Amino acid sequence: MKKLLGIGLCALSISLSAGAQSFTDTTALRSFLDGVITTKMHDEHIAGATVAIVHRGQVLFTKGYGYSNVEHQTPVFPDSTLFRVGSISKLFVWTSVMQLVAQNKLDLQADVNTYLKEFQVPATFDQPITLAHLLTHTPGFEDIVINLFARDSSALKPLGEILKKELPDRVRKPGTYASYSNHGTALAAHIVEQVTGLSFNQYVEQHILNPLKLTRTTFRQPVPTGMPAHSASGYVWSNGRFVEKDFEYVPLYAAGSVSATATDMAKFMIALLQPQSAILDSATRHQMFQPLHRHHPAVNPMRHGLMDLSRNGIEIVGHGGDTFWFHSMLMLMPEQQLGLFMSFNSENGGKVYSKVAEEFVDYFFPKPALKPIVKTSVDELKKFAGIYIGNRHPHRDLTKIISLLGPVEIHVQDSTKLRLVTDGEVTYYVPIDSTTFRKEDGSDVIAFARGEDGQQHLFLGGLPIFVLDQVSGWRDPNNQLLIAVLTIAMTIIVIVFWPLAYLTRTGYQPLQRQRLLLPTSAKVIAWLNYLFFIVFLIGLTTAVSDSYTIVYGVPSGLKTALLFPLLMVTTTILMIYACVRVLFNNRYLLYSRLFYFGATLISVLALLQLNTLNFLGFHY
Repeated sequence: MKKLLGIGLCALSISLSAGAQSFTDTTALRSFLDGVITTKMHDEHIAGATVAIVHRGQVLFTKGYGYSNVEHQTPVFPDSTLFRVGSISKLFVWTSVMQLVAQNKLDLQADVNTYLKEFQVPATFDQPITLAHLLTHTPGFEDIVINLFARDSSALKPLGEILKKELPDRVRKPGTYASYSNHGTALAAHIVEQVTGLSFNQYVEQHILNPLKLTRTTFRQPVPTGMPAHSASGYVWSNGRFVEKDFEYVPLYAAGSVSATATDMAKFMIALLQPQSAILDSATRHQMFQPLHRHHPAVNPMRHGLMDLSRNGIEIVGHGGDTFWFHSMLMLMPEQQLGLFMSFNSENGGKVYSKVAEEFVDYFFPKPALKPIVKTSVDELKKFAGIYIGNRHPHRDLTKIISLLGPVEIHVQDSTKLRLVTDGEVTYYVPIDSTTFRKEDGSDVIAFARGEDGQQHLFLGGLPIFVLDQVSGWRDPNNQLLIAVLTIAMTIIVIVFWPLAYLTRTGYQPLQRQRLLLPTSAKVIAWLNYLFFIVFLIGLTTAVSDSYTIVYGVPSGLKTALLFPLLMVTTTILMIYACVRVLFNNRYLLYSRLFYFGATLISVLALLQLNTLNFLGFHY
């Protein structure tokens, strides 16, 4: 969530006249970028960076910072050091789609099944999924993270083969709410393959890379040995030093595998900014920059594959790109004919590119006046209060637990503002109309709307690629956390304190007193039940102790751990039977009966939770 919120900072208020004058002084530009980038790199422990700025069809500035290889002290060269640009790769997919639309080989409003041969998208909803939905991330797909990355090239199979096996479930009506989708983008790339008879690699090389002479840009993994460039290594800062990481393989390569130099990305930006170029005619380029889907009148729309980051009436479009070790941003300001690309080769680069972009725009373009606050009341604000979770998460597999991470809490501060809490950070928003709020000390906007089903949604002004849904009751992450805490607490009591209490009582308690305790069989069943739970929990935490592990596939240890929730089903049923027998039997102490009832109830809730999160069974 923090990363997604950070991307929105890239689109800040700017002035057309001021911007046109500021970029005539390249010395001031170089001085500013040197200062802000080196400072951020030092603060966040970034090994290297590459930057390019274009203006009015010319490359205005390129530079490398730090090292592409720390061990060998190899500097970053903007014209020969390849950086992984992550999801900026998607812009090549959308450019390819728009090229084929211009040739009447693709129709943005046609059912995608029209173009698919090896498999079909299920008709889960009455409305079919179209290319327009894929361009705007509104096909209604769930997210999938398992196998999103790979450790070696053996996982690099044709897109159609991967999609046939991993096609996401359709979880919402297409065209309603965006939910950023790597698989949706890969599906669009596969459609390009189907209508052209070329692999996507071949198509993009023939119709984008070669026409623009992007000789140091490739989707291929690993980078071809004959390319006149060298790849930057990715790094993590650990124990006071940079630790080099392995090359990141992306099976859905069209969605995020590009390696490129800053100078090549500069050429690509110029091509997108020009009214007409070697890859897009004027009409198609114009269409690509037009809005295609909007969640709310006060927030930015999605363009034809381009994220709209505009703020305060100034047009800014682009795309971010994140792998684990590389973090990149491409921003285009069409009215100013200005483009900025930057990429960082270390884990914390995501924090850096948003800050650099923010300070870049703030420095060169003054901010306009803030929108005025409107009067409201506590009662009017209360309808927006609640817990919101992002709609981009898995639904069908065991990574559904991601949906509980990073909830946004909205509280009514007083009659004048809302308090938004996310990841422990507090931000205040003031109303500027009945459903729209801006940051108290800035222009960032959030907005609210209710869907057809009555559920309230939260939209972030500069991020049209996902929505936050208001949740309550069982779906509230806080309630799910409470169940998890109660289950763990009961596990400790049953597994540890029951045996200790038994050993303490043995030989010291009258026989008559012992008969008032719970039957041994009931306690053994409960003990086994919670033993199964603790074994599962240990297996789960051990298997995913490295938060990156699951994207490479489900570890064998986790597969084994999934056996134990199934065993819990049997022991919980036996606990329910034992609970019914002892609960109303006065032979047993009242507090013992109530405790056993509580242990049984918590086990039932734990199973319901495990089932909700797809840990009950083998969902992977």
